Amino acid sequence: MISIIKHKKRGERGIAVMLSAIFLILAIPMVGLVFDGTLVFVIKDRLQGAVDGAALAGARALARGADGSAQILAAQNEATAYVKMNYQNGYLFSNGLTISPPTVDTSVAFQRTVSVTAQASFPAFFLRYINTNATTVAATASATRKDVNVMMVLDRSGSMTASGSCAPMQAAATNFVNFFAPQRDNVGLVTFASSINVDFPLANTFSPGVANAINSLVCQGSTSTAAAIWQAYQQLATLNQPGALNVILLFTDGDPTGVTVHMPVANGSTCTAFSPGALPLLSPDYYPMPGGGKGYLQGVYNTFANANQFFGLLKESNGGVITNGDINAAVNSDFCAFAQGWSGQMTNTSDFLGVPVTDIYGNSMNSGYQAVTLTGNGFINLGNSSNAPAMALNAGDSAATRIRNGAVDPITGRSLNNIVIFAIGLGNATVPPNGAFLVRVANDPASPIYDSAKPAGSYIFAATAADLQPAFQKVASEILRIAK
Repeated sequence: MISIIKHKKRGERGIAVMLSAIFLILAIPMVGLVFDGTLVFVIKDRLQGAVDGAALAGARALARGADGSAQILAAQNEATAYVKMNYQNGYLFSNGLTISPPTVDTSVAFQRTVSVTAQASFPAFFLRYINTNATTVAATASATRKDVNVMMVLDRSGSMTASGSCAPMQAAATNFVNFFAPQRDNVGLVTFASSINVDFPLANTFSPGVANAINSLVCQGSTSTAAAIWQAYQQLATLNQPGALNVILLFTDGDPTGVTVHMPVANGSTCTAFSPGALPLLSPDYYPMPGGGKGYLQGVYNTFANANQFFGLLKESNGGVITNGDINAAVNSDFCAFAQGWSGQMTNTSDFLGVPVTDIYGNSMNSGYQAVTLTGNGFINLGNSSNAPAMALNAGDSAATRIRNGAVDPITGRSLNNIVIFAIGLGNATVPPNGAFLVRVANDPASPIYDSAKPAGSYIFAATAADLQPAFQKVASEILRIAK
């Protein structure tokens, strides 16, 4: 009985040896698969990350170079260098890093796509024992960069000079222009104070013209925000590239104080240069100017002075030298009561019935954002000083909303949808900008009227002139992020 039991134990030992041998035969490849597979996974992840970043870096580099060919070469070089910098040959025993020449596809209108492919070889450690040799790990990525059309709208009012911020703003704005690609992107410049001027029409030949125009600015006068952003809209709508990323960048250091309107003349007006009922402060077909130039007139209600101060301003369309603090008497106004004894202020408003409820572009100055009082005949009351800041804020707010909605411009008959508006507010003026107003203008998600169905912009506050460079750079980065 005892010998039989011993015999069974010897048999069991033989089976255990056989099972152990079989287990080892199966376990070694399994361990090898886990070990080598883990390394391959990590290598793949690292290589993919390098290639993803390279595609984005290449798309950003499309802004470098004077023309399309130079920009494509810059993108290819940047993408290749990025892969090499972020994936070293020999990483986790891999070798043979190969980067295919990056490509830039320009077949789709208003966009360029940078594609990057790279591969590396991993020498198998355990799996080679089952005739599985080196494994090739490959990664591919693409990044699309839309062409950008950006209208810069820069405040050149007198408060910029008073705070010492004009030069820092010029430096920051000039640097902003360098983020965009000549011959592909379009950049233009509108500046505003009491008057508004298209200093550089929207064009892809913006370098160095926009920078030169920025650096020649003179900061004087009031703040006519609504008309400025609307003229930027006119430029974008006239170019009419809905497939590109269309942007307005508004910079200001104060609340709006100006509106551009057709002023209705009272029957008893002494303005004999105008026929009864004419609109002397602005005409879309322009008034002739001395020397054969053309210009138009703009009404600005001074929000920080007596309610009866109404300025008649002349803005030259050819960007003439700003004089008299950017406040000039209205052309042909010698016999008008508002201009008698002109010395920079028009204190007699008897020539006018009141202020229209819309500006010349159709922007509402009685939108309900800020309350205004009206006369019996439906005009905004010139005798109520609280109407001054209210109607200027209303006009700017209405302009931004109508731009986002793709409103038809009544002067050019043009329109364009999906424009993104960014706003930078400088906070060191005596009367700084109203952040609540600018978040509305930008359709910032923080806005109480934020419309998620329309492009979201952002409002960036710059406390001092020293904060302008990072503020403009942040907007440029955000524009390029959206463009991808």
